[in-house]
Amino acid sequence: MHQKLPMRNKSRSCCTKCLLGTLLYVFVLVLLLFVIVFVIIPVVFKYSIGIQRNIIFPSWLIQPKNYSDIEALGIKGVQNFYVTVDREDIPSHTSVEKNVTLGVWQILPYEILSELIDNEEYNYEGVLNNGNYSILMYLHGNGMDRTGGIETYEVLRKQFHIFAVDYRGYGDSSMAEMTETHIVEDMVQFYKWLMKRTNSKIFIWGHSLGTGVGTHLLANLKKENISSMGLILETPFTSVTDVMITHPIIKVFSFLPWFRTTLIDPMVSNDFNFESKKYILDVDCPIMILHAKDDTIIPHKFATELYNIAVNNRNGDYQGNITYHLFDAGRGYDHFFIYRAPELPNYIDNFVTECEIFEKKIQ
Repeated sequence: MHQKLPMRNKSRSCCTKCLLGTLLYVFVLVLLLFVIVFVIIPVVFKYSIGIQRNIIFPSWLIQPKNYSDIEALGIKGVQNFYVTVDREDIPSHTSVEKNVTLGVWQILPYEILSELIDNEEYNYEGVLNNGNYSILMYLHGNGMDRTGGIETYEVLRKQFHIFAVDYRGYGDSSMAEMTETHIVEDMVQFYKWLMKRTNSKIFIWGHSLGTGVGTHLLANLKKENISSMGLILETPFTSVTDVMITHPIIKVFSFLPWFRTTLIDPMVSNDFNFESKKYILDVDCPIMILHAKDDTIIPHKFATELYNIAVNNRNGDYQGNITYHLFDAGRGYDHFFIYRAPELPNYIDNFVTECEIFEKKIQ
């Protein structure tokens, strides 16, 4: 005669099975999430150059516009035009584009703006040729085009004759392969285009990603014994990968043994790193760095590190001094609004004077 199990034991057995089943389900789910987040995503990132490129050059975020409709864009005394740069450094048998057309804004200095208002057929080329105004080549950040710095231009045109140029793939410039090397060499050719058309002194102003472009640009020009009058770096960084490593999202992956090989090294090998801490050592002109303590995109510690590297490894006697202006937090300048600083025009004036003194010194 079989003895029946107590109802309580049956209940416990069912609960135990249910609990084990739930735990197994949770374990499998967690394991699956781990594999997706910490294995599949890093591996996909490593082998997807397109994803990497879209992160560094998010030109797809920029709304298309009519760059010639100057008044509609809220600025006066601007000419929109295009320059085709011929990349002689590229072998003819490669698939890389040799001829790239860049969209440019020529922004007249304030001194002659009133004259322009009464003259719709103003001779923009003549202003470039006469050499009376220092030229500023403006290099924008990675999420902007040449229209994105209008408020900044209004400050800078009090001192400079500005040429704001869009990189390949930005605005209505040619859609061409975007890498650090290609963009920097395009800018080298554009710099030479300016040199052929003016006797004016040429300064370079880079904002955010533009600081990496500008620093690398001048390092490349040095190889051809060409130097700029001065370099201004607004919200710079040491390298793209340095910024990546400290980003909250990327830091989540930092414990992984394959962290560097899947997330960091590909940015270097695929030519997206913009290693300013290396190229700044070959900049042979005075440098001014501008950064805000409350910058939420590129922490100011990178500007401080870049400054220290430059100060400790450049020779100020023949390469020029480096000046660092760090704006206090709480002023709301963040990453895009340093142009609002009332002391900025004075900083620029002092820097231009310093550059003029340095030029006479080394002649």
